[in-house]
Amino acid sequence: MRIIINTSHQRFGGAVQVATSFIHECRAFDEYEFVVWLGSGVGKTVNEAHFPDNFTFRYFDFGVIQLSKIRRMQRELSAAEIKDQPDVIISTSGPTYFKSKAPQIIGFNLPLYIYPESPYVQKLSFKSKLKLTLKKKAHYYFFKRDASAFVVQTNDVNRRVKKALGTDKVYTVSNTYNHHYEHQVASGRVLPERERDEIRLLTLSSYYPHKNLELIPEIAERLVHQGITNVRFILTLKEIDFKKYIKPHEFVKNVGPVAPADCPALYSECDIMFLPTLAECFSASYPEAMKMKKPIITSDLGFAKSICGEAAVYFEPANAISAADKIVQLIRCADLQSRLIKKGIEQLNFFDSAPERAEKYISLCENYKK
Repeated sequence: MRIIINTSHQRFGGAVQVATSFIHECRAFDEYEFVVWLGSGVGKTVNEAHFPDNFTFRYFDFGVIQLSKIRRMQRELSAAEIKDQPDVIISTSGPTYFKSKAPQIIGFNLPLYIYPESPYVQKLSFKSKLKLTLKKKAHYYFFKRDASAFVVQTNDVNRRVKKALGTDKVYTVSNTYNHHYEHQVASGRVLPERERDEIRLLTLSSYYPHKNLELIPEIAERLVHQGITNVRFILTLKEIDFKKYIKPHEFVKNVGPVAPADCPALYSECDIMFLPTLAECFSASYPEAMKMKKPIITSDLGFAKSICGEAAVYFEPANAISAADKIVQLIRCADLQSRLIKKGIEQLNFFDSAPERAEKYISLCENYKK
């Protein structure tokens, strides 16, 4: 069977990490032929020299996806499909904006469309809600047009996507931590030496409005008002996003984007994983923190609880006071920290490992091949 792994439309964020991990795990399936369509995002993380002879790589750069570019994408990818003759095409995140002849399996990872109760969505202006509605209609059109089946990462998302897209061809394959966390290799120090008694909260994320990262300086200031001056928030944003969206605060530091191979080292230099997000289909930060034995503080929302269970402390969404109080509670209670770490290790059993995830993807490809 010849499988195309399509990442031509992916540029940044968690979707790139999921696709990269899947591509690497496919090296274990030497009975298949893989053609990897690399976009600008995944293309930066993949080294062809690390792959066997049953892999072929093709490079595309469509930039920011706009309606005006979709004809070009269709033309170039159709030509590539004719050349590559796949039995099935899989993309771990969509829409792909490509109508293929071979069956496509496409991942759905757009939480704002299926979690309208999110505080982020609820607080949008009328104009912003209208824009979101129009984008959703466009994306749903391409999903329905192009996909033979969908892959999601939690059972809750599965139920919501089935209802939203009117199909029962939705399959749950849980996300997990990157393979770098399984085989950690010592890398150089990412952060400077700690100050005395310094406690570091890590938010490992690109900037998206629904991540609610703007709340972090407010939380830092609230902690200062409570006399807590040894907590540092560590962000991994592009510098342009950090300066644009995050109010300056002496206790909020940005280290810039971190390569996946260096992320375990960054976790090891921090104490707590902090994620104030308001909408997710899944966040790999949760299992990453569990694997790295770090306590988790995150928003008290259904998607977070469905992933973390008892392995997190939850604060009232978008509430800096509540978040600060939970941070103080955690840093002052070693028993709570230990309990969260223990629960996190147990919670990892509910996620597919990276090899198991790849096996499920390949099984779906077998089921849907032409």
